[in-house]
Formats: sequence, C-alpha cells, structure tokens
Amino acid sequence: MNDKLIKVIKVATPVLGIGLALVREWLEDRKIDEKIAEAVKEALAE
Repeated sequence: MNDKLIKVIKVATPVLGIGLALVREWLEDRKIDEKIAEAVKEALAE
C-alpha cells in the first residue's frame, strides 16, 4: 500500500507543479492584457 501511495505522489507532484505554473502564467497574461486595454482606453479618451 505504501509503495503505491509513494508512486502516486511521485507522479502527482510534477503534474500539479506544471498545472499550477500554467495557471499562474495564464493569470499573469490576463493581467497584462487588462493593463494594455486600460492604457488604450485612456489614450483614446484623451
């Protein structure tokens, strides 16, 4: 039982790490897109 649990943890850890990295990158891209859109709105409003 312990061997199977350890194997699952060994596989799950990198998968979760990659998943979290992708989510973080996606959120950062959204923030950058929002900042660009806001800057364009301000520039067009002037």
